Amino acid sequence: MSKRKGVSLEEKRARILHIYHDSKDVFNLKEVEKIGAKAGVVLQTIKDVNQALVDDGLVDCDKIGSGNYFWSFPSKLSQARKRKLGELEQRKAAAQDKLAKVRQSIDEQKSKRTESDDRAAKLQRLAELQASVKDLKAKVQHLADNDPEILAQLERSVQVAKIGADRWTDNVFTMRSWVAQKRGCASSEVDKWLGIKDDFDYIE
Repeated sequence: MSKRKGVSLEEKRARILHIYHDSKDVFNLKEVEKIGAKAGVVLQTIKDVNQALVDDGLVDCDKIGSGNYFWSFPSKLSQARKRKLGELEQRKAAAQDKLAKVRQSIDEQKSKRTESDDRAAKLQRLAELQASVKDLKAKVQHLADNDPEILAQLERSVQVAKIGADRWTDNVFTMRSWVAQKRGCASSEVDKWLGIKDDFDYIE
């Protein structure tokens, strides 16, 4: 003879809930236990199952006189499902909002990193041009008493290098003004951030 299979918790909940929905009546606990036992729910578990349904908002409970009375209508289950759906929608919206903020933060960090890389490249290029100008000036000074044609070529090279250096100096000053305006800070603070020294200026 096969052993009788027990009723699961979900099945117990469904059977107790069916008592309310089928009768559309109000019961005290003793009545729920009596009808529930006839429906195949173990008597000793009915009180806890019924209370769980109350806690989940599927069964209403009110104290009348000295006793508690319980009831639930079919629309109660529908309302509970709608409420649960609303909660899930709110959680979804909150998660989407958080994701959008995280993505915005990532984009801002990428933008800052790009600005930093661009700044480093400009300063490096400016340093190279300034070094080139100094080197060419030294050669001009060394050859000042020598071949006039070579001297003229070197002077032209100096002018080209100086124009290039001045253009990059303009770029640095423009970038400094833009950063100061965007960050709302003094130019001296931007100089520290960009690594610009006090003697930084156009080449004479």
